Amino acid sequence: MRVRALHRRNGRGRLTRASASLATARAAVLDAAEAAVIAFGWSTKALDAAVAQAGIDAPLARRAFPRGPRSLLDEFHRAGDARMAAAMASLDLAALRTGQRIALAVRRRIEAIGDKRLARRAVAFQVLPENAPSAARSLARSVDAIWRAAGDRSLDFSYYTKRATLAAVYAATVLYWLQDSSDDGAPTWAFLNRRLRGVAAFGAARKRASAAVEGIASGALGFAKRAAGVLRQGPGVFPTRWTGWRGTR
Repeated sequence: MRVRALHRRNGRGRLTRASASLATARAAVLDAAEAAVIAFGWSTKALDAAVAQAGIDAPLARRAFPRGPRSLLDEFHRAGDARMAAAMASLDLAALRTGQRIALAVRRRIEAIGDKRLARRAVAFQVLPENAPSAARSLARSVDAIWRAAGDRSLDFSYYTKRATLAAVYAATVLYWLQDSSDDGAPTWAFLNRRLRGVAAFGAARKRASAAVEGIASGALGFAKRAAGVLRQGPGVFPTRWTGWRGTR
């Protein structure tokens, strides 16, 4: 989780509203958050620790993260999407078929997560009922970023069915990756390729719109059940339910 940015500080070494943009503040806090999130989950305690370490003053922190740890996790997902897009933009994809591009983009997106402990705590936080809307938005945004990085520019109904289909594949692959103890992730990438081969041709998705909608609903239920199983593997993963954040004092 390295998103360092240059910024000016006041005499106390703290970023102020006058000397830093919200984007710079978010990047600084996210960069400082890794150890705290691993220790405390995506929680108010982790956010407060990251804000203090980054040297952000309380008013700016509240503006940068208005929904507390939900905003911090959202920034984490956005940063991962950006790293995936940058990695894909550096590659020559002209000779690759669409399915190969998608497989490569999904792999780059998962690799952008970094430490699996961050992802485990993210799943633990997002499976809470009150966090379901933000989890759905993050998944939709990541899947859209993957398709765009793979070169998709569709504007018709297939835009939605492609993303609904890939969302189930991506979510299942992330959960498989969290349980993959190999050094090179080869079992995960083999699993991904099998899932992609098992999906009917993306180009015909329009004809299967109803099935795609039913599939993603079923996949979401299965995702929650499998996530619970993954998260039971280690103690202290589930964070305390978040009831609000007022920022550092």
